[in-house]
Amino acid sequence: MSTPFLLVSRSAEFEARLRGLLGGRLLIVPGAFLTFGAPTVAEQIDGEPKIAFIGPVVNYEETLSLANEFTARFPDLALVVVREQRGDLEDWVDELHLQAVVSPLADDDQLKASIAEVVQWMLAEGRATVGEFRPRPAADADDLSRAFAELMGDVDLEEVGTAIEPPVEEEPAEPETPQWEFPPLVSGKRPEAFAVVAPKGGQGKTTISINLAAGLAKLAPNSVVLVDADTQFGDISAALDLRPEATIVEATSDSAADELILKTMLTHHRDNFFVVASAPSPELGDEIPPQALARLIQQLRGIFRYVVVDTTPGLGEQTLTVIEQVTDAVFVANFGVPSLRALRTELEMLRTLDLLPANRRIVVNQSEKNVGITVKDAEQIIGAPVDVEVPRSSAVVLASNRGVPLIDDDPRDPAARALSILVARVGHDPNSRSLRRQRRS
Repeated sequence: MSTPFLLVSRSAEFEARLRGLLGGRLLIVPGAFLTFGAPTVAEQIDGEPKIAFIGPVVNYEETLSLANEFTARFPDLALVVVREQRGDLEDWVDELHLQAVVSPLADDDQLKASIAEVVQWMLAEGRATVGEFRPRPAADADDLSRAFAELMGDVDLEEVGTAIEPPVEEEPAEPETPQWEFPPLVSGKRPEAFAVVAPKGGQGKTTISINLAAGLAKLAPNSVVLVDADTQFGDISAALDLRPEATIVEATSDSAADELILKTMLTHHRDNFFVVASAPSPELGDEIPPQALARLIQQLRGIFRYVVVDTTPGLGEQTLTVIEQVTDAVFVANFGVPSLRALRTELEMLRTLDLLPANRRIVVNQSEKNVGITVKDAEQIIGAPVDVEVPRSSAVVLASNRGVPLIDDDPRDPAARALSILVARVGHDPNSRSLRRQRRS
């Protein structure tokens, strides 16, 4: 029976710590083998590992070569990089398709939690079975069983394992009846619609939109719809790992003027919100008339408590149409001076057109320390106060790679906490612990 965990590292201290947590479940390949190349490292592996830790003290080129070699040999392998949080880490996550990043300075409890999350993900994705993570029967089996039970905490492996086993019945199972419905609008509560707007692409607007919808769905389950109105290059469906049967093209068609038909064109997400997917091609997206988009938003405001609309970057005709139809707006920029100045110009233009929503929030995204700009500087450049600062985090890309909103994938991450503050503010949730903490500070 092969060992499910693999570590390639140049740190004897981290090797000892991980060995202490995983015992005989861990195979260690010393980093010295990297001198001879990734194939040589792979040749030292006996069996088929399920989770590989790379680092610490392994550079990007070495990590990339190991990732390519390992995934070619072991297609179901999950990759975890052991590295400190740095500004370039987001590029690592995106290029290497990692499942997690662990700091070498993390304490044992944090390491246990990170490992447990990856194991659960492997089991849920069907990339491994419960038996492959169990300690092998040996003289120290009792010690290893106790160590593994402590590592996994409250995870019920038997229950998870049963859930992922293929059904015994030869006949195909009947499709499950959806466990959701469209709740009626609450009397006295005005439906709210949010346009998430950015002056240019790459500001994290879609991430904000997704997490805003997921967070509001916690306050009002199945009463939230997320509209991907970036009709040319919207990627909300990809970021949430959805396979929509209908898109905004059908939702803005004449037949969708019937509310019952429109409801059939929505895609339900497991976190209890609905999605109107973007057009399947830029050409089809360009053909959507602004008046049809306006009608769609008005219809959705008659069905849902919250409507969140992810817009096309800039102030094109479709984005202006969306802003005219919403009650609130969330403006997004990053900490770069060009982005902040572009946001100021965007706000001034909307004010000139008399389209600036009275209810608005400004989010400064992807903030970092020691970049020469503070929040006060950003406010001076924008000409307006910043409501929420979201720090740069590799967890954002990891969550997107997994198709999960960040606030559900890693709620303890600093970026997730900042997004929860935004949700509490726009959702008027006085019970939010994040919001109460910020008020006290």
